[in-house]
Amino acid sequence: MFRKIDRTNTFNDVLKQIIEQIQTGELKPGDALPAERILAEELGISRPALREVLKALSLLGITVSVHGGANYIATDLSSCLTGPLSIIFQMYNSKIQDAVSLRGALEAKAAYLAAQNCSQLDAAELQLIIAKLDSTDDETLRSDLDRDLHFKIAQIADNPLIFSVMNASSQLTENMIVGIRSHFMQKDEDSPEIDSQHTRLVAAITTNNPSLAEQIMSEHMQTIERLLKEITE
Repeated sequence: MFRKIDRTNTFNDVLKQIIEQIQTGELKPGDALPAERILAEELGISRPALREVLKALSLLGITVSVHGGANYIATDLSSCLTGPLSIIFQMYNSKIQDAVSLRGALEAKAAYLAAQNCSQLDAAELQLIIAKLDSTDDETLRSDLDRDLHFKIAQIADNPLIFSVMNASSQLTENMIVGIRSHFMQKDEDSPEIDSQHTRLVAAITTNNPSLAEQIMSEHMQTIERLLKEITE
């Protein structure tokens, strides 16, 4: 399954082979890697060297180790940037607003692309999310629906790089302030503004108006930044 590698560049060579097998479908999210002894033999490296590579792959979110030593391809590869982004965030002593600003820039571009790509089926799914948001006061459900809406827009944009970095920046924000999305989605004095932005955003995307979709998403993310600033200062 694996080829012997050049020991002078062990990590890059192992990573390259795993990525190749994910691309070809030989390895799928959730698949188990061969046992450590077998994998080390196939690659022509020692087990201690392999363990160091597997630790690095786990840190990157590409593999997951479980009790007993088995290693698996991560089930959600779109989240593999969360760990590295968190490290960069700490290295530069960044503020939570930095993560939100990054997400805002990506969300705006995603909305623009989504408006270009939106199909009738995509439109129906977005409108269903909006209908559910309008019909409930449950803040946990509204939080989940808000996440679904933003991720659906990113999926329609059909740019895996934007989706992955946006997902990581969103997760980073929520890890720093637990329940932040639920807080914003409460039915209070800020709810009408956010709900209106969601509704106008979906209308712009489903009518294939990229510039307007980008403008409304930028407005929406500026609202989130303002509300975040109010609760963190």
